[in-house]
Amino acid sequence: MNKGILFSVCLLIFLTACRLSKNVPKNQYLLKKVEVNLTQEGSILSASDLYSLLRQQPNQKVMGIPIRLIMYNAVDSAKVAKKRGYKNDKLTKTNAKRIQKMDHVNTRRIAQARAKGQDFYSQKIIPLKDTLNPTRFFREWLKYKYGERPVIYDSTLYGISQSQLLIFLRKKGFYESQISPQILNNPEKRTVTLRFDVSAGLPYRIDSVSAKGPSSLTNFYKAFLEDEQKKNSEHPLIGKPLDEDMLATQAEEVARHFRNFGLYGFTGDNVRYEVDTNARSKRAKVLVQFLPRKVIHPEIKDSLVVVPFERYLVNRVFFHLSDSNNVTGSFDQYKSMKRSSNEGGLGERGFLETYESLTYAELKCDKKAAKRFKLTKSDINPYRVVEVYFNGEKPGVRPHLLELQNYLEPTNVYKDKYVERSYQFLNQLDLFTAIKPVLKENVGKKSVDVHYYLTQSKIQSFAFEPRFTSSFGLLGVNASLNYQNKNVFRGGERLSISLGGGFDSQPVVFADGITEGRTFNTFEFGPNIKLEIPGLFPVPVWIISKRQKPSTVFNAAANVEHRDIFDRSVLQFSYTWKWLVGKTQVFTVGLPGMSTVKFVQFKKDNFFEAQINALNDLFLRNSYSNQLIWEDFKFQFDWSNVKKDFRADEGHSARKILADLRYFNSTSLAGNTLRRFSNHQDTLAGGIQTVFGNAFAQFFRTDHQFTLIRRFKSNLQFAGKMSAGLGVPYGNSTTSMPYDYSFFGGGPNDNRGWKARSLGPGAYRGYRDSTGTVTQLGDIRLFGSLEFRFPLGGMLSSCVFSDFGNIWTYRKDDNREGAEFTKDFYKQLAFTLGTGLRIDLSILIVRVDIGFPIFNPALPGQSKWIFKPRDAYYLDGAQYYGYTTGTSQEQMQKAKERLPRPFIPSLNFGIGLPF
Repeated sequence: MNKGILFSVCLLIFLTACRLSKNVPKNQYLLKKVEVNLTQEGSILSASDLYSLLRQQPNQKVMGIPIRLIMYNAVDSAKVAKKRGYKNDKLTKTNAKRIQKMDHVNTRRIAQARAKGQDFYSQKIIPLKDTLNPTRFFREWLKYKYGERPVIYDSTLYGISQSQLLIFLRKKGFYESQISPQILNNPEKRTVTLRFDVSAGLPYRIDSVSAKGPSSLTNFYKAFLEDEQKKNSEHPLIGKPLDEDMLATQAEEVARHFRNFGLYGFTGDNVRYEVDTNARSKRAKVLVQFLPRKVIHPEIKDSLVVVPFERYLVNRVFFHLSDSNNVTGSFDQYKSMKRSSNEGGLGERGFLETYESLTYAELKCDKKAAKRFKLTKSDINPYRVVEVYFNGEKPGVRPHLLELQNYLEPTNVYKDKYVERSYQFLNQLDLFTAIKPVLKENVGKKSVDVHYYLTQSKIQSFAFEPRFTSSFGLLGVNASLNYQNKNVFRGGERLSISLGGGFDSQPVVFADGITEGRTFNTFEFGPNIKLEIPGLFPVPVWIISKRQKPSTVFNAAANVEHRDIFDRSVLQFSYTWKWLVGKTQVFTVGLPGMSTVKFVQFKKDNFFEAQINALNDLFLRNSYSNQLIWEDFKFQFDWSNVKKDFRADEGHSARKILADLRYFNSTSLAGNTLRRFSNHQDTLAGGIQTVFGNAFAQFFRTDHQFTLIRRFKSNLQFAGKMSAGLGVPYGNSTTSMPYDYSFFGGGPNDNRGWKARSLGPGAYRGYRDSTGTVTQLGDIRLFGSLEFRFPLGGMLSSCVFSDFGNIWTYRKDDNREGAEFTKDFYKQLAFTLGTGLRIDLSILIVRVDIGFPIFNPALPGQSKWIFKPRDAYYLDGAQYYGYTTGTSQEQMQKAKERLPRPFIPSLNFGIGLPF
């Protein structure tokens, strides 16, 4: 059936591809192809940049095939129009019936209301079907939504394209460029191909740069050029082409640089270039002129006066909590009462007036403030003073939290970048629906007042959240009832309470043919409570640097998991600190001695427990035993260049590295604190210490992940990921890592050629172990993936990928030969090639990937490779099952009946991208 569908699709594409111009009007041509060729080698220009300027481009293609045009041509517009007319008539009749029903019901209700002497009635409203934008049926969607009309060649747009190319080239400094256009017609197929041969010539280059204007501005400009030259190891202008866009961009960068040194009101319009060119040498001399500032005349109406640019200081800082949440009763009554007592309100257009105020001046001087203002550490810090305006008895947000988000501190030099930074951090609080910073100049005082107008958002919320999940490549249905309070104690404390549960599909442990194909084999239920507070509790938040944005997270959770083979209960508590370093680094550290406490209890089915005991596999038995995990120390480090690359604070308007890079590390130590008190603990056989009758785990675990995403034009992406993890059980853990801290291989977010948790460990030949488990665990993991992602049009996209990796055990496992990590680990990496389809639904991305195993390290000899004979595999199986009589062909035939087929592709479902 699959082959038939594939053949039909290929046939459809072939037949319709021959008739691409079927919907092109008579005496007109389909624009089949447009080429832009740069005839000059080594040009700094890009053909793709020139191509984007063309006013007419051919139909979109995927891998060279105009799929969307083919779909448009494949659907008969007459039949679609006929069916649309039929459906519209049906919609009209449906609406007429609904209107008639509404009128009937409302007439009866009006009569009943009048009979009772009432002046009002409850109006019946039935929603009508949308006849202006009705829901499209499939063929209509395929033709007019996904499909694309043929692009008809237009001679007028052809001429405009030539003009646009010439204008662009001159703006880029190529004043002697020439364009040789060609039109290639195919009368039989009624198609046309356009070709633009561009001879750009040599660009004019900037030979020297000088500045003209007040000495203060020219000195700032020289410092700007020196900084840029140090950062980039080259002059920002000299030697560059005479590019008008580049000059305009640098004017804005210069203006931003000047504003960050306190020159309030300086914009790119205050920078003017005068250029002197030499046609013979193709050199240009650039004179940068700084125009003075123009402000409103203080006395003459509708007049401007020229004033010099000077450095401005921040005078006062105001926060306006423009809401009525803390007002008792009607806000209109409150406002009238305040106005009657001659209390004028402060406000901004679009924001409520505020009538109450307080001055927050409680923080003491640090070394910097004490030295500058000649104060003592017991005096109030002049930098950390703000005024808060609000309504009601008290502000809805504590003043210290507002002050922590402000970087335009009083008496400091005004810097434009601090306006953006303050706005960013106020927005990250997630406490306001509207934020508007307003700078008000104090004329004649060389200072500005900073006003933040804030509208507080709804603090509490309840939500019922049904959702589909994807765990280990298997789908689940879950739901949760969530409560959130974003400002519990008015200091930005965030409380989240969730009660959730649902049905999931988890990988089976033993393949018994009964539960293996069951859709939902797991039911989970449990509450979760999380409290996140600013600061590194118990250290007050205002003692730590503003820039680090410290927070403390308390989390308590319980979970009950029911499966047909066991019941699993989990109780967990964690205490972690989190803070930022710069724009690229996030640190998370657990409370030393008690970062996370986790208790796991298993209640196994008798048959499942008997299976485990029969194997005498200590590794597996430990994974499904009661566990007490007491993490003494937890450290996480997250680094990303996404924010740093924009470098807005350093005057750059464009990124210099086009790849998004991320490195994440998580390291944990567990069991050492409990081990120190071993003299006071019970001991089991083998010297295993217990707490409250449960053995506790002792281990070291570290996991490292590195991802790269490189974006190209036309929404193309290249993505890569590398991850390596190591778990070392020791002391009180004599066999393996706990189940929740082990590593797994295979699945939608790992090696997609294998089912979830089925890969490895190492070269372990699981196919020969008839009593083995389907779910495989390990102490060591190595994984890598490369993806090339490309759009298919609309909400569809695809990719081709290659995955490699495996898991291993740290110690030798007698029950799984070849599972231990050795120096030959690189020979045991499983390889996969595959492709996938992604559907972007805006709120989530649904992903379907199919992986084809290429190299399976568990197979013997040459059978490891998909393109090699399988003889060694089947002979190995024949030997295991005792098929030693007869010819080798007869032995392999018998083994084929018992052994699973190797290299079966794996279909993986997922929510979101794999990385």
